[in-house]
Amino acid sequence: MRLVSAVGQGRTLAVLLLVLAATVWLPLLRRSFWVDEAGTFWMAHEGWWRALQKTLHWPGQSVLYAAVESFFCIGESPWREFLMRVPSIIGICVAAYFLYRIAERYIGVRAGLAAMILFVFHPGVTALGFQARPYGLALGAATASFWTLLEWERTRSRADLVLYMIASILVIYLHYFFAAIFAVQFLYLAFVLSVERRRERIWEWPVAMAGIVLAAAPLLPHLKLLVGERNTLPFILPPELAELTELLTPSLLMAGLLVAGCLLALLWPVRRREKEAPGGRGFLILAAGWWLFAPVLFMLVSRATPMRILVPRYIAPSYCAQALLLTWVGYRLFGGVGSRIWALVGVVLFAANPLLQLRGKASGEELLPVIRVLRARPESPVFFPSLLPESMFYNWRAGIQPDNYLFAPLVAYPIPNPFLPLPVKPTDEVRQYVSDLVTTRLSSVREVLFVSHDEQWHAWITERMQRAGFHSSALEVGHFRVFVFDR
Repeated sequence: MRLVSAVGQGRTLAVLLLVLAATVWLPLLRRSFWVDEAGTFWMAHEGWWRALQKTLHWPGQSVLYAAVESFFCIGESPWREFLMRVPSIIGICVAAYFLYRIAERYIGVRAGLAAMILFVFHPGVTALGFQARPYGLALGAATASFWTLLEWERTRSRADLVLYMIASILVIYLHYFFAAIFAVQFLYLAFVLSVERRRERIWEWPVAMAGIVLAAAPLLPHLKLLVGERNTLPFILPPELAELTELLTPSLLMAGLLVAGCLLALLWPVRRREKEAPGGRGFLILAAGWWLFAPVLFMLVSRATPMRILVPRYIAPSYCAQALLLTWVGYRLFGGVGSRIWALVGVVLFAANPLLQLRGKASGEELLPVIRVLRARPESPVFFPSLLPESMFYNWRAGIQPDNYLFAPLVAYPIPNPFLPLPVKPTDEVRQYVSDLVTTRLSSVREVLFVSHDEQWHAWITERMQRAGFHSSALEVGHFRVFVFDR
């Protein structure tokens, strides 16, 4: 019992959290880019003005984020990947800070640290939060938007409303899909107005929203571009219900918390009653909407239209609400100190297990391992696909171009090989293009490399190259397969 009490103390827990965070997050920051991060490098590496010019022509990319990243993109520095991920880490820290304040204010004293633990080591956050993409900063802005709204609703202070406007404008500028949080905030204020009847200065929120919309008006042409080219969004199968439930209740996190809850109930059957914050029904409605609205909406859109937007990176704000709701449950079961221990043990069991992290799990999407394979054979021509669904709609034959990011991985990680561009998937036209190259440009070449990220290529390219007199072998490099054809 004394050990349990000691672990609950702030200093001991802080040390444990720092060690765990270093174990989980530092290996992630050392990884090479994956394809979307390479796109960020392509947009940012020529300075902020070029970043703005490039981003305005490509739908779905954050103009503000590209400009911010340009100040962290420093040539060929060995710290390049780490530096470009610094904005994301800042965003995650900002989100964790505001979740701490929300939990302390609306769940109870000492609930904040549990919320931080459940957020920082959430499987979805560790998968997205380190990337050189706008999700980390957008999460920070979204959480700040919720905190400042709650503060304004509590105090009706215009200073809080101004801060709310700033945070909300940043949400829109950083990620369009995260703007779904405004529907949740509207529902929350409607509850406050109609049920709890707190109406003082309630008219100021619509005025603030009008200001937010006005501030976001310069993005309208870019947003129209996104809507007009929505057919270029990833074409995957419509999501099933199991995918939605996994996003709402990640199994790694829930399993760990269930086991930790059972253990803690046996070791600490009676908790000390602590003063609970007056969050009330309004806070639970806000947290539940924050958790459910975007995933359910994106599920319906993905089922009803060709747009497949139920993907983890687009519903990331839901992870913040998951941390708050789980903290609310843990606080009522185990109290302030107990909820901290419950959260820490729960994430350590599976989601942030140090033993698994120390084994150095590598991401199969990393680009540098496959690039090294190509660089080891510098004389061999290489078929390299774009890896982006947009390549099926744009001019992939042009290859690497100053204003075309279809082959951004080869801008971030250049190769000396003769480069033969391909789109992400094979079509009859693409197969004919490859076949023509084999009989003309490659007719006297002794070795050809073919990088595949899609199994639809495998059988056909092997058979076609064998008909041209090549022997084939293949190397598995993460989620890539590198075919080596020689004769």
